[in-house]
Amino acid sequence: MDLVNTFADLVDILSKDYGVPDIVLETSTVLFILESPHRQELKHGAPVAGSSGATMSRHIFGPEYGHLPLGRMVKKNAEMGAKRPRLSAIGLINVCNIPLQQAAYPRDIQARYADWFKAMNAVRTQNQKMSFADPLEQDIQSYLAMHLRKKLQSYRGQSLTFVPCGRFAQKFFALADVDDEKWTVIDGVPHPSYNSWDRAQYARAVERVVEAVGRAGADLAVALESNGPRGA
Repeated sequence: MDLVNTFADLVDILSKDYGVPDIVLETSTVLFILESPHRQELKHGAPVAGSSGATMSRHIFGPEYGHLPLGRMVKKNAEMGAKRPRLSAIGLINVCNIPLQQAAYPRDIQARYADWFKAMNAVRTQNQKMSFADPLEQDIQSYLAMHLRKKLQSYRGQSLTFVPCGRFAQKFFALADVDDEKWTVIDGVPHPSYNSWDRAQYARAVERVVEAVGRAGADLAVALESNGPRGA
């Protein structure tokens, strides 16, 4: 039995088989901050590789791309070195690189770490809480804030646009407490699950995202001096 005293221990153990890496290229200037991977993300080895990613693609690139989840498109572009400007301008970052939802794991893993999964679900769903009385829950929150803080600190000094998607990502972006005068943050963007990007109250925020990706892609196209068809 693996010894698990802290959430960091659990992450070390589960990352071996259930970790999904962020995708950020040297050319990425619009960085989406998301919650954590789930089944489709584990299957494809990329953030937002399922229905939420398809919603993002449809809004950013148009309905003809609505069947292609954003994470899969960004990953393929990176692996092929295609340098498609808009895709190459996008970076995908998860606050947590292992699934926080126990349903993403086999039953034996769920049973082995049941207490941790209960605490992980509390942290994942109670986004109004900036601290927790329960020791496991607070340990998870502190770890995730620290983990995101380290990621964000590595981008200081770069001209970037950050897009925290949903209340969980927005909360941890705030807890990470890292800022830079060269950064732009697009606030109020919902998580793309359950077609939330289609809702009228989020239309302007989503429009700002689409505009930011468009500008970044156009700037990158000039920088790359791309030739021939580039698609997205």
